[in-house]
Amino acid sequence: MQGTGFLVVDGHCDVLYQLEKDGGNLKERPAGQVDLKRLKEGGVAGQFFALYTGAPQRALRALPSVLTQIKLFYRELAANGDLVLASSAADVRRAAQEGKVAAILSLEGGEPLGDDPGLLEVFYRLGVRAVGLTWNERNLLAGGVADDSGSGLTALGREAVKLAGRLGMLVDVSHLNARSFWDVLEAAAGPVFASHSSVHARRPHPRNLTDTQARALAARGGVIGVNFHAPFLCPEGPATLEDVVHHIDYLVELVGPEHVGLGSDFDGIPAPPQGLEGPHRFPALAAALKERGYSDAAIAQIMGENLLRLLPGSGIN
Repeated sequence: MQGTGFLVVDGHCDVLYQLEKDGGNLKERPAGQVDLKRLKEGGVAGQFFALYTGAPQRALRALPSVLTQIKLFYRELAANGDLVLASSAADVRRAAQEGKVAAILSLEGGEPLGDDPGLLEVFYRLGVRAVGLTWNERNLLAGGVADDSGSGLTALGREAVKLAGRLGMLVDVSHLNARSFWDVLEAAAGPVFASHSSVHARRPHPRNLTDTQARALAARGGVIGVNFHAPFLCPEGPATLEDVVHHIDYLVELVGPEHVGLGSDFDGIPAPPQGLEGPHRFPALAAALKERGYSDAAIAQIMGENLLRLLPGSGIN
């Protein structure tokens, strides 16, 4: 396999939002952090593509914005034979065998649902396979990390979580406040993960998971995708590949390698870590884990197998 030698799955990137905002295409982007060329160079078989709806002030435009991003994705799908839409783990493995990139669409923020969680079924039919209920702020479904009211899931939010489970959608707890996090774990029947969150004990930040949260997520089979955003990794200065490895090390010690993954947040962060400037640099991360003494089996889990396990058709969930 090109790149790392391992099947790579990244839990989060924001390139579709960048295409909506700035134009361009996925084949090769002179600016930005993600394109098909770099994904293939890094051996990425599965990439979660976020449909980002942003802060509450964008709520009125959330639905048209996300539909535009889906339209742009399907345009790229038609234009690039090495990009496929994935609905299952088998789709990702097939893409890896064929040297293609499998896209998993993920709704980042429930604002496009308005007051009708049933619209999740429409998004499912459009190819969306994961949903995060909010982005930092409180909305009609849940409270985000910037919401200090202490409120958790609303009745609509619980309905959305239960429908996601029936549909086979993953529920993403990144961006949720503590109360909403615990409410999701209580309400969810299907797989739950943190697509792009790091370690609060190493870097105290509202967006990072506490040890208690990480253990609880792992206890129900979830995965934490380590985020590459510098403020989530280190207190000051640019982050480095080594900072990412430190967060991985901590989580592996805390919950085991079977619950740790990648959640780069590429194209959603202004300055990626030095040495991890884009997905083409994933081989350097795999090499760093190898140098750290990780077994090939553990590296394979962290680089992609753990996130793949959450998808339908893995034979595990």
